[in-house]
Amino acid sequence: MSHQKERVEKNCLNCNAEVQGRFCQVCGQENIETKESFWSLATHFVYDVTHFDGKFFSTLKYLLFRPGFLSQEYLKGRRITYLHPIRMYVFTSAIFFLILFSFYQKASERVVRINENQQTATELIKELEGKKKAMIKTLPILPDSSSVDSSRQEVKKRIVALDRDILTLKKDSTQREKIASLYDDNNSFQFGGDDYRGAYNVKAYDSIQNTLPPSERRNFIIARIQKQNIILKEKYGHDKKAMNNAILDKFRHMFPQMLFVSLPMFALFLTLLYVRRKDLFYVNHVVFTIHLYCATFILILFSLWFGSVLKWIHIKEDAAFGIFSMIILFYWYKAFRNFYTQSRKKTALKYVLLFFLTLFLILLLFISFFMFSFFVI
Repeated sequence: MSHQKERVEKNCLNCNAEVQGRFCQVCGQENIETKESFWSLATHFVYDVTHFDGKFFSTLKYLLFRPGFLSQEYLKGRRITYLHPIRMYVFTSAIFFLILFSFYQKASERVVRINENQQTATELIKELEGKKKAMIKTLPILPDSSSVDSSRQEVKKRIVALDRDILTLKKDSTQREKIASLYDDNNSFQFGGDDYRGAYNVKAYDSIQNTLPPSERRNFIIARIQKQNIILKEKYGHDKKAMNNAILDKFRHMFPQMLFVSLPMFALFLTLLYVRRKDLFYVNHVVFTIHLYCATFILILFSLWFGSVLKWIHIKEDAAFGIFSMIILFYWYKAFRNFYTQSRKKTALKYVLLFFLTLFLILLLFISFFMFSFFVI
């Protein structure tokens, strides 16, 4: 409540309802003078921030140390004292992914530095010779028609380039950075067979497919994936590393959307597992899932921080992951036990069932979002 002067008029300026008291009973707006000083505006801002902080930290305390308690309070209608579940999810997920992406970026840079130039010259030569053999096998498949003549010539040029690169490596293995053929690979989504190799554009791919018997042609899904792969190869200049990095980067930045999609599906699993609980509705399971997700986000952040501390004192940071994985599993069990108030035996059984359902859900979402990332970059 502000300390501004109350209006003499008793009509609400927001909804025009008759006001009885200082606040409108219809929309909740305070019936005060519209003129506001800068000091009043500033103090109102400070109050809102500290009020949010107070709610957040009190909610956080119950969220972490009393699993399932907040969901029970929401179910009982005691809601004004705590931060709303949606606001809690938005705030914690934003902080979580901001920090997580920062850690992921640093880890990716370390992996790139560690994995650079790990192949020997002999292994590189063997890889290039394998590409050459694969391309030679495609030449009989390509017809002499003018529609694919450019593709046939392109294959021949690449075979010549491979011979040149192999000879260069045999003479001087330090020239590997100049070997363009190392970044020319069409095998990312091949699904086997020679019907895909040698097709360096979509038109050539269709021509190769048309020369095959109907029983040997790719179905719509695989053909669509292979065509998209060819398009991406052309887009990224046949640089396999750049293409894969682009797909993974797109997929990584879709994690927030993937988790958001998983939330109502996870709540649906809970509804099915507790279908005999007539006092619980789907929305109650959604609220419980939101609190679970928020607590998990925060515990993962603690594990990242603890891992950094262990690394600083020269202890393997994998220990932090193991410790907090056990903590998260125990937290989920306690949350189920406290919110659904069932016996340990029933809770453990449903917990195991939910674990396998969650694995299936994660696998399905990972495949779906990865393929979506592949098609939209």
